[in-house]
Amino acid sequence: MAEIEQPATGDAATSEEQQVMVQVDETRANAVYANAWQINFGQEEIICDVGIQMPRMIADKPAINFQVASRIVLSPNSAMRFAAAIQQTVAQREQRIAQFQNQQQSPAARGE
Repeated sequence: MAEIEQPATGDAATSEEQQVMVQVDETRANAVYANAWQINFGQEEIICDVGIQMPRMIADKPAINFQVASRIVLSPNSAMRFAAAIQQTVAQREQRIAQFQNQQQSPAARGE
């Protein structure tokens, strides 16, 4: 079980932040690979199907088969926080890749 610290806001009466320990139970985690997704929404939820998209031929015409592996149902507020977290994670990844590439291209990294 992993533990992470996450800032949590106090009640409406205080604006001070508190550190809350969050225990992440991964014992029932099910990892799936996805290269495709489909997102729909209802009045009270955002529905995201993730899965594998595979090209194929049907009656000599190109087609795509989308096999749904998992469905994630989120409240609109949770979906907005999730989208922001993904955006932040992708930006951090891009920054690390750029740093690594810069280190590889510097003369000191090549021993010159």
